[in-house]
Amino acid sequence: MLYSRKHSIMDIQTYQIRFDQIVFAANDTEICQNCQKPYKSHPKGCPNFQHNWSCPPHAPTVQETRATLKTYTYFWILIIEYRIPKNKLKLIKKWKTKKGFARITKNLNDFLSYLQSNHREWKIFYCSHCELCEEKNYSGCTCPSAPCRYLDKIRISPEAAGIQIFDTLLKLDHSIEKEPTSKLQRIGMCATDEKIDFGNEIQNYKLYKSILQKFNSL
Repeated sequence: MLYSRKHSIMDIQTYQIRFDQIVFAANDTEICQNCQKPYKSHPKGCPNFQHNWSCPPHAPTVQETRATLKTYTYFWILIIEYRIPKNKLKLIKKWKTKKGFARITKNLNDFLSYLQSNHREWKIFYCSHCELCEEKNYSGCTCPSAPCRYLDKIRISPEAAGIQIFDTLLKLDHSIEKEPTSKLQRIGMCATDEKIDFGNEIQNYKLYKSILQKFNSL
């Protein structure tokens, strides 16, 4: 059973799970094979494979991920959703869906980055490949030609590190669409040594964003 709570401030759902409920890839070969599976608009698989320091084969191995997580006590899945608009005009629907997907990705990753900055002892997995270089106005990740610019801040996703996040959620009877038709979901993970009230964390994050916005407007 999942222990879940929905936080309306950012519409983030948090689920507390056990270590033995996490589904891991069988090995690193399986992770790389998953990255190379064709999907919509990407017939050769994920374009970040071998071209981003946060992605396979450069991401932590499944054995390393399993060993790291075993050192923690509590495990959490964080989900943010966006309902795909029901618009008869396909072009507008596609545009709104793309914008919505980008927004929820940024919203969840910004929150996870805030958590990481304030709780460096936590283990955070982000909902996408690392985009720190782009956010800092670089042309892109240095991989594979040069070392990572932000090695201490690099953002690793659950899937890149060998966590089968969809299979984990399906195992826990959480409704999720692998080929989404009604809603898009972005998913992150967090491991801690203490039980967390994410409602308080989100309230603190909201206050932080408010102060930052006022400071930037000066």
